[in-house]
Amino acid sequence: MRTLTTLLLVLAVTAMTTAAALAAEPALTILYAGNTYGYFDPCPTCGPQKLGGLARRASAIDTARASGKTLAIAGPWEFAPEVSAAPPEPAKLPAVAKAHEKLRYDALAVTPQEAAILSANKAALPKGAVLLGDAPTTAVVNVGGKQVGLVFFPMPKDISAAVPDKLIDAAAKAAVELRGKVALVVGVSPWGALDEEAFINAKSGAVDVLLGSGGGSGFASRTSKDGRTLWTRAYIKGKTINRLDLAALPGAPGFSWKIGENFTAKVDPLDENFPQDPAVEAILK
Repeated sequence: MRTLTTLLLVLAVTAMTTAAALAAEPALTILYAGNTYGYFDPCPTCGPQKLGGLARRASAIDTARASGKTLAIAGPWEFAPEVSAAPPEPAKLPAVAKAHEKLRYDALAVTPQEAAILSANKAALPKGAVLLGDAPTTAVVNVGGKQVGLVFFPMPKDISAAVPDKLIDAAAKAAVELRGKVALVVGVSPWGALDEEAFINAKSGAVDVLLGSGGGSGFASRTSKDGRTLWTRAYIKGKTINRLDLAALPGAPGFSWKIGENFTAKVDPLDENFPQDPAVEAILK
């Protein structure tokens, strides 16, 4: 009986500790979008709520930024699909690019294919955008007093083929070189789900968080097999925005990501809860 009582007490304390951690303000929030494919207005076929649109995304980002601890990232394939297809309204791309610029992301990754389509339609690359190349690039941003390292994964020559080992090794090496300089290492990938999953399991803990885009399903969160990398992937056409609330950051020995304990994840539908931002809406008219 005493053993059972002790066990129940331990479980109760653990539950209270977890609940308290999740109820507290997150140490860091990550908002992530990608795979929007050039869409910019609310979806006209998504029922009465008409999900999505860049003007609603702007409101979602502004609301989250009120905490002062939000990292907002737009990943690859925001302007065109990863396969050989044009965005829905190529003539609108100059306005779409300006609207993305107005959102003031902490980082925006653009593939060479997207850059070519923007150029062909007389649209300027948004200021501050990172153009992916054949080698990884890195950046460090300050979010609420914490240094966050970003690794922009290199762009394969053939996005439909498996990512070459040399690019996987290069991305991991770039991430390792940020260790000790930042509180969190975040990867931004255009590779697609299969290669991203291979990366996080082959390169244990190279990145703490991986923001994925390209071919494959979107989801709120998964982890690597060892729990050292938290992985989220964008849904398509800009109807939603992914949100990770991190209650703790890596650093402690043996740290691993555990949903409901040190992070929560969700995909927010961009519905009427996020009013259209007037400035962004005006750009897109």
